[in-house]
Amino acid sequence: MTARIAILFVAAGPLALGACATPSGEYPSLAQREIERTGLVMTPPQTIPSPPQSPAAPVLTEASELVDSVRTVHAAFLAGEAAVRSRVAAARGATSGSEAWALAEVALAGLSSQRSRAMVALADLDRLYIAASTSGESTETIGAARSEAASMVAAEDAVLSELTAQLRS
Repeated sequence: MTARIAILFVAAGPLALGACATPSGEYPSLAQREIERTGLVMTPPQTIPSPPQSPAAPVLTEASELVDSVRTVHAAFLAGEAAVRSRVAAARGATSGSEAWALAEVALAGLSSQRSRAMVALADLDRLYIAASTSGESTETIGAARSEAASMVAAEDAVLSELTAQLRS
């Protein structure tokens, strides 16, 4: 039985090798064809993009309200800054856990809470800015409101960093 299988493989070998034979004619040319020389270049239609639309009135109203809330929170931050500065100055050099240090930490946390409220409004402005940007609307008005809010938050960050460094020293 194994001899029959061996004879079958020997007989099928030349047939299988015949499939690998090269063609007797020439290979097709790889030179550029006539259609490739002329090209099929299509010119795109001339369109003038329309200017981006202004965001809807409710969106602009919401952006304005958010900036107003950041201004209000920033004013409260600035009003509380002097009291926190005096607490931090009183706690300077005090050991961690002392009464003066604890009062300064609590005052600093209250000021940080004010900053957090401003950050929430800034995050909402970011959301409005992204929504306007992805829908193809103008971001100029929302961007200006966002920049104003971001500058107030950055000023608050600088004050908090300064006061924290003073308390740690």
